[in-house]
Amino acid sequence: MSNENKTEINSQEHKSLLTILYEKNNPTPDEFRELVSSIDSSTILAKVFLLEGVPFVFQNNRMRYIIFKEQVADRFGVGSQDVCIIGSAKLGFSPSPRKYGKTFQEKSDVDVVIISEHWFHLGSNALFSELNTSKHKLRIGTDQHRTNLKNVELTVNAGHIVTIQDAIRNFVNNNFNPSLLSDSNPLKKEIFEKIASTAGLFLALEPSVFVSKIRCRFFRYWKAAEGYYANTLKVLSKEFNKKKNPATSDDADDGEQDEE
Repeated sequence: MSNENKTEINSQEHKSLLTILYEKNNPTPDEFRELVSSIDSSTILAKVFLLEGVPFVFQNNRMRYIIFKEQVADRFGVGSQDVCIIGSAKLGFSPSPRKYGKTFQEKSDVDVVIISEHWFHLGSNALFSELNTSKHKLRIGTDQHRTNLKNVELTVNAGHIVTIQDAIRNFVNNNFNPSLLSDSNPLKKEIFEKIASTAGLFLALEPSVFVSKIRCRFFRYWKAAEGYYANTLKVLSKEFNKKKNPATSDDADDGEQDEE
């Protein structure tokens, strides 16, 4: 193939990507794969396709999406501009590296982002307080061997360690995931009751959406949300490139998100 033909094909592909970027609110999984693989700015992609616009589940009911945002905002004392739907409910398929392309089902979870410094601090404090007072503690040998690391006996189960890791990583990235709280925690119950009370609106959609669960994640500010989901797309891009070039691709970092 001549260089001129290659240049023409590349130009056509570039125009096609720009068309998707500027004109399509909900691209197909293949189109989104091309965007993620070809466009360097994951922050722009996160803003355009994950955090802004009318989500897939409300694509024919824009007014109901506004009402939904208002309902969530009212329950958590934030502005409706600080609420959005993400994940498969936003795109119509999952953008998660672990289950990319899985289509949104009638009983799929709906993931909601809420921007609130108040709820970020309130939730983070509750989570770390709970982890600090947990029955899962480190027990270090006998008194005479407390300085000998060989005698450290761990009584922390694997699930608890994962929760601690997630809690620290989320806090560093200025977000709080209420699902990390124990089921008996009153704050978790309050948050889940508030967010679940908005589910009725989905039943009014055409066709009706029988959501399995509405989940939420709080971010301290919008920049933190942009960075968090931009990182999801960076991990996704690495996964795509790894499949294209398995011998030369780098290992993806550990920034894969635990939802959506």
